[in-house]
Amino acid sequence: MKAFLTSPGFLSPYGTFGADFSSVMAWFFTLLFIYGWYLGRKHQGQRHHLVTLWGMVAMLGYFTVYYLARGLGALSSEGKEGFGGPDWVYNSVFVPILLIHLIAVSLGLVLAVYMIILGFRSSAMKDKIRFLKSQTLKMSPKTFKSILIGSAAVFGLVAVLRSQTFARAIVWISCFLIIAVFVFLERGIERWIPDGGLRHRKIGTVTMVLYVIALVTSTATYVMLYYIYPVKSI
Repeated sequence: MKAFLTSPGFLSPYGTFGADFSSVMAWFFTLLFIYGWYLGRKHQGQRHHLVTLWGMVAMLGYFTVYYLARGLGALSSEGKEGFGGPDWVYNSVFVPILLIHLIAVSLGLVLAVYMIILGFRSSAMKDKIRFLKSQTLKMSPKTFKSILIGSAAVFGLVAVLRSQTFARAIVWISCFLIIAVFVFLERGIERWIPDGGLRHRKIGTVTMVLYVIALVTSTATYVMLYYIYPVKSI
């Protein structure tokens, strides 16, 4: 799989197939979610539900396979070896942008799962049309414990099975910590925005902002890696 992903790309003479395909998919999913968000703003609940639900399911499946195949993102697979520019640009520009991208992607993936669950919990069907309910929505203590224990077991097992280095183990542990932080934040959000429908709208907007940040930063790193500062073979 890694050999296929590192084969010559189709967007840049210096890009890899994996990087080019990832860039195309990032644009596709982001534009799809912007369209879904627009449908929600226009109160077209059923169309919004179908576009965002299946789009997020597809995105989660794609990026899970992709990031596992590439070793958890461009930072670990490309590193300084994939950057042909000066050190000061790499350290002061490229790495900070890439870190922002990885953080936005990590938060965005967690929020994708959260928004799917919240969407179902805060909505109802009437005449085969889904709409958001305006009512208090809270997480039960049993669900709270189940999410924490389940995510700890999953990411702990993955960290043991797939982490050849301590740095990669830290990445998986960080994934669990992100979920744990979100679960604890949900407790506070329940008090801040008790209305489930309103909560879905507000956090959905935050999620869209994160996706746009992820797209902008991924495009910036792609341009720097494969157009401005590529590693040219002699």
